[in-house]
Amino acid sequence: MSRHVRAIATAFALIAGPCGQSMAATLDALAADGVYTWRVAATEDAPHWCCVNWRRGSVTACECDLDSRHDNYSAADAFPEASGEMQIFAVIESGETRRIRALSPQCGVKSRLDITDLGLVDVDESLAWLEDDVAPTSSVAPDALAAIAVHQGAAALRFMLGVAAGGRTMELRKEAIFWMSQARISESAGELERLIFDDESAKIRQHAAFSLAQSTAENRARALIRQGREDKDPEVRSQAWFWLAQTGASESEQAIRWALANDDDGEVRKEAVFAMSQLPEERAVDALLAVLGDRQLQHELREQALFWLAQTDSDRAFEHIDRLLSATRPAAILD
Repeated sequence: MSRHVRAIATAFALIAGPCGQSMAATLDALAADGVYTWRVAATEDAPHWCCVNWRRGSVTACECDLDSRHDNYSAADAFPEASGEMQIFAVIESGETRRIRALSPQCGVKSRLDITDLGLVDVDESLAWLEDDVAPTSSVAPDALAAIAVHQGAAALRFMLGVAAGGRTMELRKEAIFWMSQARISESAGELERLIFDDESAKIRQHAAFSLAQSTAENRARALIRQGREDKDPEVRSQAWFWLAQTGASESEQAIRWALANDDDGEVRKEAVFAMSQLPEERAVDALLAVLGDRQLQHELREQALFWLAQTDSDRAFEHIDRLLSATRPAAILD
């Protein structure tokens, strides 16, 4: 039932004589223009979301401007601990939803308009209101999905799984997959793994791998290694090695070396060398030095290793390259 039909039904209930003692649903207030907020019970995995400032590689929470279309919100370990609830904000203009934000209750917000606080709202009512904005034509669909993802309970999970599985646009599927990984990975890790291996779309398999890599799922390294070895699409395999290295999993070096020796696609092998440069710094240097020194590998792969070594900020890498240059003719370094 659309929110407009629900509002009409509520109006009839209020004028229905003795039976009209029923109260209007809390979120029917959103039919009027304004800025509204309400709290809902959140998933155990709900992140500490707030608007952020990035300075010198560190992130700090800042006050969210609900009037801005450009505020970024993110999670960080330094943010306040989860409270078991999330705060949903909605900006309504000319009868349309213009902005949706799901934030930690401790996150500060501001607006030039008064913010109407509707208090604690039932999860099912909040879901019903938000689901109306998950449509291809809706500019707030990605933020609506983020908000739905943090809602506690099976109904929210079913909705997210339904969007992720198909029947919607590619972009909505990707959004659902990503927000599941961020807000309810304990419940959705298995579904993300299924999408990684079974979805017909290479773009979805690749995006599911990225989303799993960005999560705290225990199965992420194993799934990425399997995708890197088995996926039929070379680009998907290449990205699997990249995201595996980004996780810093202990099995990354051995798995990526397997790709250098066994993948039959030259571009995948080159991308696997690049993936090694994405390992934590000293491990990246060790892995690239090992490739550079392995004369059983193709000359081109060793060239790639030398190139990525030169891009690091490691003194150890520079010292090794200096020794190579001083010990032999530059053209003979890889001989």
